[in-house]
This record gives sequence, C-alpha cells and structure tokens, in this order.
Amino acid sequence: MRINLFILSEDPVSLAGLEAIVEQDDSVNLIGTAVDESHGLRCLENNPIRPDVVLIAEPPSKRAICRNVAWIVSLYRQEKSRPQIVVVSQNDYDDVIVSALRLGVNGYLARIASPEELFQSLHIVARGGAAFSPTIAARFSRFFATMQRLPEPPEFSQLTSRETEILELLADGMNNRQIARRLFLAEKTVRNYVSRIFTKLEVHDRAAAVLRARDAGFGDQPDTVLPQHA
Repeated sequence: MRINLFILSEDPVSLAGLEAIVEQDDSVNLIGTAVDESHGLRCLENNPIRPDVVLIAEPPSKRAICRNVAWIVSLYRQEKSRPQIVVVSQNDYDDVIVSALRLGVNGYLARIASPEELFQSLHIVARGGAAFSPTIAARFSRFFATMQRLPEPPEFSQLTSRETEILELLADGMNNRQIARRLFLAEKTVRNYVSRIFTKLEVHDRAAAVLRARDAGFGDQPDTVLPQHA
C-alpha cells in the first residue's frame, strides 16, 4: 500500500528532516508540505491528490496542536472519510494527548526514534489503526490497568451467587431444562430461582431479564439470539 502523505510543520528544520526521511521509502508518496495553517489549507484544497495521512510535526503549543487538528477535521467534514492524522511532538503531556485524541488524532509520537518507526506508524494509521510512541502507549496502558471496575447496578448486587450463575446461563440462551442439567438441579428449583431473579431485576419475563443481563455484560451469545422457553 502506497501512502499519500501531507506534512504540516511550523518548524522548517523539522520539516526538512521529515522530507529527507520520507524520501527513503517508496511506500510513502509526499504530496505536499506547508509551514502554517493558511498555507496548508490552500495546498490541501487545491491538491488533486487526497492525502491518506496528514502529519503535524512539532507544533509549538497545545493550542497549535488542537487548532491544526480541528481545521483538518473541519476541511473534510462533508466527506465520507477524512485523512488520518498523526502528531509528532515532544509536548507529550497527558492532557495534550487526550485533547488531541478527542479532536480526531489517530497517532501521537513523542519523537521519531528511527525512520522505520515513522513508516510503521504511517502504515498503521493509514489502515485505520492507531499508533503511539512506546512511552505514551505504556502510560495509557498503566492508566487503564489501574482504573476501577464500574460498580454493578444495585439490582444485580442483590442476586445470590447461584442466581447470578443461573442468570449467566439464561443470557447464554439456555432454557430451564438445560440449566437444570448443567447445574444438577431439579427443573422446578431452576424455575423458582428464575422467578426470584425476575423479582430482583424488576422484570416480568425471560426476554427482559436476558436483555438486562446482556446489557450488564452477562452471556456470550449475540444479541440476535432469543432466549429459549422451557
């Protein structure tokens, strides 16, 4: 896959360095460069070749990052899709990266460790993926790993362990007879458990209970599978 790349950089040194790197790889076609927003806007509007990726290199501030991303997104707002956006900036504070992601950035590199890293990142985002420097990826990984699990809705916390187990099987699409066989219980016992589950979840039938359960993350069956009746 050959990538059509456009580079926007207010830093002439960074721009020259990136141009030199890009020339090393035939899989990247540099269709244009710009040193500021107005120049970039004119170039993108008048260029007959649509970029697959726009690279914003070393913007001077958080405000500049957000402004550049916003006008690129706005430029292609009327189209079905827009170019992917990658930022290369040593300004890698969490709030800056999060703001850029919210605006539509697909990749964020704190620095370019090697030409290979840049080319790999460009190809990843061009295919619809996301690319981050290892240090940034590690920070976000630690952040999500330490996030507390969202509390269950109060009605689910009222279920006993056996009721929760049966609700899981209901959400998997099993009927009372199948649940009884799985748990080595009498079918009448399962019916009693199911009735208590309905009461605690404040639902009136099996379909509603299954829907509530799947919304809460129970079950492995696709939503289009309807629960079986005993």
